[in-house]
Amino acid sequence: MMVGELFNASDLDCQQGMFKLTMKSNATMCMAPHFDLNLLTKMWHLVTTFQIFSSSFSKYVKLVELAIVQIVGSV
Repeated sequence: MMVGELFNASDLDCQQGMFKLTMKSNATMCMAPHFDLNLLTKMWHLVTTFQIFSSSFSKYVKLVELAIVQIVGSV
């Protein structure tokens, strides 16, 4: 069985605009008081709640999930 490429630079480039727009749009709300979560965690909870965002920049979501797994796994 052949395993496909996990990340492709052109896929990330194609999804970059939507990713940046979504992050900028939600940044103010995520930095608003009630700081029960880390700001970055709060942002990802908000963004990944909506399927349209997750599918619009799925490669970025995979990249963050991989980073989170690596950080937790290294502790």
